[in-house]
Amino acid sequence: MSLPLANPADLTDAAERGARLVGWKDIATYLGKTDRTVKRWGRDRGLPVHRVPGTAKTSVYAYAKEVDRWLESTQAAEDEPEDPIKNDLRTFPVPDGPTARVPDQPRPATDPATEGASRPSSKSRLPRKALLTGIALLLAAVALDVVLRLRAIDPADGWHGFLTQGRASGSSLHASEAEKRIADDFYLRGRYEWNQRTPESLHRALDLFTQAIVHDPSDARAYAGLADTYDLLREYSSDADADVFPRAIAAAKKAVAIDGSLAEAHRALAFAEMYGEWNFASAEAEFRRTIQLDPRDPQARRWYANAMAIAGRYPEALAQMDKAEELDPSSHTTMADKGWMLYNATHAQEGIDLLKEVERSAPDFRSPHSYLMQIAFDRRDYASFLSEGQLTAELAGDKALGEIVAAAKLGYERGGTRGLLRALYEKERLYYSAGKVQHVGLLAKTCLLMGRRQEVFDLMEEAYRHHDFEVFTILSDANLLTLKGDPRYQALVRKINYPVGLTAKNQP
Repeated sequence: MSLPLANPADLTDAAERGARLVGWKDIATYLGKTDRTVKRWGRDRGLPVHRVPGTAKTSVYAYAKEVDRWLESTQAAEDEPEDPIKNDLRTFPVPDGPTARVPDQPRPATDPATEGASRPSSKSRLPRKALLTGIALLLAAVALDVVLRLRAIDPADGWHGFLTQGRASGSSLHASEAEKRIADDFYLRGRYEWNQRTPESLHRALDLFTQAIVHDPSDARAYAGLADTYDLLREYSSDADADVFPRAIAAAKKAVAIDGSLAEAHRALAFAEMYGEWNFASAEAEFRRTIQLDPRDPQARRWYANAMAIAGRYPEALAQMDKAEELDPSSHTTMADKGWMLYNATHAQEGIDLLKEVERSAPDFRSPHSYLMQIAFDRRDYASFLSEGQLTAELAGDKALGEIVAAAKLGYERGGTRGLLRALYEKERLYYSAGKVQHVGLLAKTCLLMGRRQEVFDLMEEAYRHHDFEVFTILSDANLLTLKGDPRYQALVRKINYPVGLTAKNQP
């Protein structure tokens, strides 16, 4: 979202509202330069641009006041000899991203006649207190970016250090009532985008929650929203588990540290510990804590139900899912997950009927298509598998899946079932080896149908080594449960402390 900042005379009011220039185009327009020029300045001359954590590296923003201060000091800085000590103090390296800089201190103009040509008039300057508050908020955003970009967090060291630093420095960051209102607006808009559950909306949610945190670093809800968004990215986009779950856990723990009574913070932590850490006992405790804090949260009931279903605890899972439906009967997500759960809990036709009902009501919602694609493959209904697979790929923006389905369709047209399986195997194996496909459930089932039993075990063990939660999907799949008597299957179950209580799903 770009706020109009073309008139320098309006800069004071806009900056006090937390206005920013979003994207290279806005920054270039403000400076009266081309996109190419400002990108070069950002790379080579220290133009103060910032990256939004969790988004593409090209997603940038800048504060107009910082840009003005940079313009004021950049010529003088070019005339000075390089000072490595000063540069070391001003530069903070950010993992997986460019360097964030603390802006240079403003220098007094030496020529009043030329002062107005390079920066706003003195009437548009921020009061010193507002300027210091803006710098403090900027540093908070940089600190958040550092933490959430970490690929892994050592609970005994890195995370403890982050919490300690937050307590030491965060106590002085008190947002004004105006800033809190702005943060609240960003948070609510973030929740709206989060509920759309598309790759694009989830990345917009990341930006909105991050902006809420910049305006109010003490808002636990914004950190919980950030964690919730990272939790869903692994399912609704092509983001890898190793990229999203460490960030989800970091954000969720920060939310809990700020406000331990916030139910949604415990809910986000439970999800990440379940699917990211494979810490089943801790995840269940967090889910129970969430429901204790907010018994009327349908999201917590649904996620808890799905977690129990993985362990085969279907009666408990369906009871929680019924409660989620009672609390939010209009939720397409709840109805789709319930249909999938019924199918897996020996109520196959009831589950399929419910999924088709959701599909009719919300044709652009990805989940029922994905579930029906898997069911069709299990039941050897390959025509439905291909049609549902194509829709799933289109709605998820999953180019790799779309190409796999297209190859399978061509193989089916040329050689029937054998042609489909052969084409599926070749394309999936190629893409998995090239890193284009992260999850291996469909490939494992294809291998089993082709009699490649040894390869199924190789895929299961590789998924375990990559800490890919898909290993649980493989272990509990109806077709693959025929392997549970094999010593390699049993050894893998013991190795990952797989939850007990699994029941056989519907056989095709």
